[in-house]
Amino acid sequence: MVKIKEFLKSGHPPTLFSAFLYFDFCFAIWVLNGAMAPFISEQFNLSPAEKGFMISVPIIAGAVMRFPLGVLAQYIGRKNAALVEMSMIFFAMLYGYFMVETYNDVLIMGVLLGIAGASFGVALSLGSGWFPPKYKGLAMGIAGAGNSGTVLAVLLAPPLATAYGWQTVYGFGALFMLFPIIVMIIFAKEPPDREHQTLKEHVKCLWDKDGWVFNLVYIVTFGGFIGLSNFLPTYFHDQFGVTKVEAGQLTMFAALMGSGIRVLGGHIADRMGGITTLTHVIGIVIFMMVITGFQSNVWATTIFFMICFAMLGAGNGALFQLVPLRWPTTTAVAGSMIGEIGALGGSFLPNAMGLSKQYSGTFIWGFVAFSSIALIAFIVMRVAQRKWTKTWVDKGGKARTKPPTEVVGVAADGTSGTKFLKTLIYPVGNSQLAEKATQVAGNLCKVSGAKLVLLYVENRWHGSETILTNSKEWDQIRDNWVNEGKKILEKESQRLQAMNVPNIEMEIRHGDVAQEIVEAANERKAEMIILASHNMSPMGSLLMGSRTYDVFKKASCPILRIVR
Repeated sequence: MVKIKEFLKSGHPPTLFSAFLYFDFCFAIWVLNGAMAPFISEQFNLSPAEKGFMISVPIIAGAVMRFPLGVLAQYIGRKNAALVEMSMIFFAMLYGYFMVETYNDVLIMGVLLGIAGASFGVALSLGSGWFPPKYKGLAMGIAGAGNSGTVLAVLLAPPLATAYGWQTVYGFGALFMLFPIIVMIIFAKEPPDREHQTLKEHVKCLWDKDGWVFNLVYIVTFGGFIGLSNFLPTYFHDQFGVTKVEAGQLTMFAALMGSGIRVLGGHIADRMGGITTLTHVIGIVIFMMVITGFQSNVWATTIFFMICFAMLGAGNGALFQLVPLRWPTTTAVAGSMIGEIGALGGSFLPNAMGLSKQYSGTFIWGFVAFSSIALIAFIVMRVAQRKWTKTWVDKGGKARTKPPTEVVGVAADGTSGTKFLKTLIYPVGNSQLAEKATQVAGNLCKVSGAKLVLLYVENRWHGSETILTNSKEWDQIRDNWVNEGKKILEKESQRLQAMNVPNIEMEIRHGDVAQEIVEAANERKAEMIILASHNMSPMGSLLMGSRTYDVFKKASCPILRIVR
C-alpha cells in the first residue's frame, strides 16, 4: 500500500493539483461540441454523416496538436506551455461565443477546441515531474484522472445550452477557464527533470513494431472512450428520442465509469499483468459493443455502455502499465506518441456511426465496424505477446521480478556460456579509464548477444541543489551539462559501433552516481554492471574509489570491474 504522506512529501503536491485541474478543464472543453451536438444539429439541420464529422473534428485537431505543444513545452517549460495553451483556449471560447453562426463556423470552432485536446502529455509530465521514479506512476494516474472533464461537459453543457443557448456555453467555458489559469500561476512550479527530446527521439516509436501494437490497442481503449464520449449524446437523442439534457445525463453515467476505472485498471494490471487484463478487457468490449447495437431499451443500453466504458477505462490504465516496462528509459516519449495515435483513432467511431446511420438507416454497422477493429487489435496483441513474454515482461504482462532463468549450455569453444546475459549496464564518463573497459564490454556483448546500455549520470545538478534558483541561467547551465553527457554517450556509442556491437542503448540519469547506476541496473533487470576503475592501493576499501565501492555495496547483480 502506498503511504500517502510519504508520497506527498516526495514531490510537489500543489503542482500535481494544478496539473490535474488543467487537464480536467481542458478535457471538458475538448468534448464540448460532442456534448452540445444535439443542439447544434437541430439548429443547422445536419445529416447523420455531418453530425459524425462535426464531432470528430475536435478529436482529430487535438491529436494533431499534441506534438507541437510537447515541443513547445521543451523550450519554454511545461508550466508556461500550459498557460499559453489555456490562454489560447480562453480566446477560442470567446470566438465561439461571439462569432459562430454557421455550420462552417462550428467546424472552425471544432479545430480551436482541439487546442484543449493537446494537454495530455504536458499535464502528465508536469504533474509527475517533481516525484521520484517509484511514485511517478501514481502521480501520472492522478493527473490523468483529469479525463473526468468529460463528465463535467456532458453534465453541465446541455442544461446551460437549454437555458441560455448553446453559443453562450462557449462564453461560460471562457469564464470557467480562468480558474485553472489562476491556480496554475499561483501554485504550480516547473519541475527540474526537463530534458530536450529531438524529433528523431520523439517519433522513434513509429518505427518500432511493438509501438504499433500499442497504438492499435490504444485506438480501441482510448479512441473508443473519447469517440463514444463525444457521440453518445447524439446517439441517445436520435436513437431513443430522449431530451438533449437527458442524453447528456445518460452519457455522464457511462463516462463516469470510464474515468473512474482507469486508475483501478492500472492497479489490476500490476497484479494480473497488463496483457492478461487487456485480453479480458478487449474481449468484453467486443461482445458489449455488438449486443449494445441491437438494444432497443434505453436503460439496458445505458447499463451496457457503462460496462463498456468501464472496460475501456481499465484498458487505458492496463496499457500504460506496460508502456514503462517496454520503454523504461523513454516512457514519456513513447507514451506521448501512443497517446497521439490513440486520440487520432478516436475520430473513427463518430464518423463510422454517422455514415452507418446515413446509408443504412441504423447505427448497427458503426458498432460492428468498431468491434471489428477491436478484434484485429485483440489478435495482433495476442500474437505479439508471445515475443514480449520472452524478452521484456513476465507471463501475462507482469513486471519481471527476477532475471531470466534460461541458460544456454556451454559449447565446446566455451563462448555460448555467456548467452544468459540479456542486458549489461556500462557507465561511461569523461575518463581515459574507459578504453580498456569499452573493449571488454563490446566483446562481451558480441559474444553473448546482450544489449549494452551506455549510462551517463549527471551529478553536478544534483550536487548544486542548495544553491539552485528557478532562473533561465540555471536552466541554461543544466542544459549544457546534459548536452555534454549526450556528446560523451554518442562518442562512446560510435566506438562500440566501430567494433560491430549490434545492440546499444544510451541513457542519461540525474542524481548520485552510484545510486543511479544501481537503480538503472535494477529497473532494467540487468545481469551485469561493467565498471572502469583505477588499480589502486591494496589496502582494504582503498582498492576502489568511493563510487565504485558504493556500487559494489548496493548492487544486486554481478559487477565486472575493469582496472586500467
